[in-house]
Amino acid sequence: MEFIKYEIQKGDTLKSIAEKYDLDANEMKIFHNENCGITGIILNDDLPLHLKYILINKNIIHQKKKNKAKSGELDFNQQARYRCEQINTSKFNNNLVHYVEQHFQYLLKHNLSLETGYVKLEDYNKEISPKFLEETFDFIEKTDRIKNNVLFNLDIETGKPKQILNKKEINDNWLYFRQKEFYNIPFIKKIGETNRGAVKELLDMGDQQFSLSANNEEEYWRDFFYFCCFDQYLFKESQWENVKFDFISTIVPPIIIPLNLRYDKIDENDGIVSIRKVAEYEMSEKLLTEIRNRYDELHRAVVKYDFTAYKIIFRSTIEMNTKTKTINNARVVLKEEISDNIENECIFTVKKLENFTP
Repeated sequence: MEFIKYEIQKGDTLKSIAEKYDLDANEMKIFHNENCGITGIILNDDLPLHLKYILINKNIIHQKKKNKAKSGELDFNQQARYRCEQINTSKFNNNLVHYVEQHFQYLLKHNLSLETGYVKLEDYNKEISPKFLEETFDFIEKTDRIKNNVLFNLDIETGKPKQILNKKEINDNWLYFRQKEFYNIPFIKKIGETNRGAVKELLDMGDQQFSLSANNEEEYWRDFFYFCCFDQYLFKESQWENVKFDFISTIVPPIIIPLNLRYDKIDENDGIVSIRKVAEYEMSEKLLTEIRNRYDELHRAVVKYDFTAYKIIFRSTIEMNTKTKTINNARVVLKEEISDNIENECIFTVKKLENFTP
């Protein structure tokens, strides 16, 4: 059985702790007494002076959050709006071949004492070259709006989304889109004229991604907005652990580059902490051979130059308010290249809005 080991603070009472987790004080006491051992038993409504921790039923908290989510009653003590810019460029032989500029507006809410977060994509616009890619991104926008209206539990160790609480709502939105809109989208119509199998594959992918049984919480964290806003620094002030991150190459897919994310505190002043996340990696001979072979298969005929060297840069800087645990601004840089042959770069920025607040 999962439980929270709550450290009793000065001034805490049984009632105040129960209210913090939206629990009945007597039920909380009964659960604690059943699981704490004889020296930790609470006999009445007063906390024993020697007691340092109280055990709280995590399953009940999660069930209450689900019930409140369904009724729209869940209370969030922190809310913010963000505007994000993402610029993706691709170069062949140092010549620009693709340019995509996207702008997102997100609503973010969280209640860390309840380990709960919420994100909604509110607005989106784009500028793309070449223009024929626009219809593809129109389709992606539709599915992103379904995906990014999400309520979730947070993992107190990693800060990442742990369990999606409104899967039924997301699934219903997908099924409505599938039935009413999917086949009318220009991108789908165009693919259907030449490759009906590809249309079916897209449907199958959507059915899987938005199914009630999907376990895709980790995929949310691969979105740079979640990557910046939901991490272990929400719950830990320091001593952040390195994190393994399997990066799916954008140049030689589906090869995975195993990365190790290192966390550094750059500065802390006036309630604002600056954090840096930097990816490190070791290139084995086996992995390098796989990359070289995949490059030859995908790009050699177009680039017309042999494989040179593989490089990747992945780093981010985040400024967070230590009181509200909300991000003020952030920047992510991801650059992957086969030196002098192919280069893919993504720059993602996050800025909290000061006036258009929830």
